[in-house]
Amino acid sequence: MRSLILAAALLCFAYGFLLDGSTNSFSQFRKWGGGTNGSLEFEFKTDQPNGLLLYTDDGGTYDFFEIKLVEGALRLRYNLGGGAQIITVGRDLNDGHWHKVHVQRHEDRTILTVDGVSQMRTSRGKEFNFGRFPTNSDVFVGGMPTWYNTKLTLLALPSVIFEPRFVGAVRNLIYPDTEGGTPRRQETRPKDHRVSDLHLIIDLICTLHFMNVTIFFLFLQTHIP
Repeated sequence: MRSLILAAALLCFAYGFLLDGSTNSFSQFRKWGGGTNGSLEFEFKTDQPNGLLLYTDDGGTYDFFEIKLVEGALRLRYNLGGGAQIITVGRDLNDGHWHKVHVQRHEDRTILTVDGVSQMRTSRGKEFNFGRFPTNSDVFVGGMPTWYNTKLTLLALPSVIFEPRFVGAVRNLIYPDTEGGTPRRQETRPKDHRVSDLHLIIDLICTLHFMNVTIFFLFLQTHIP
């Protein structure tokens, strides 16, 4: 068991967290303080050409941000109330290597950068705030909770529920989780994390890696046969 824990700890630092693409596979994070000048970044690797990487919206009205792989290219689709915009960057990103994604907002401008290559789009309209923070959704990575299947009206982009789930690894998800806050590394909410048993162990280690080692192993002895 201890060798398994050590291997899992190494995976924590090397891979972040893993998603297996099963029916209930997704990770849930705190709300994004996207505002009018927010940023969001993460790294991923996969050998699959298609899959939903990230989604968040304003709670079901107009505004949303959807990041997904489409035939190996990274596509950001978003709406800030003036109509949907699409930015596509990269190709062959399903090569099994790590790739870095960065989204930056500057009022009406949104910039998508993948591995240092950037594209920008300008939104239409006069108001460019991303929803209202108190009613915005959480950030979902890798897929959507299945309970949305019966509550599509809570989604600003209902079609997101039908996107293929992401299969691969994600790490270093960084963004502000308060209005006007400072970007910081995000941690999954364990009660909402849907992955395999081993992946849950890995995620638990990542969450608790600052705990006293003795306390941590006592926890393992009482929870893992």
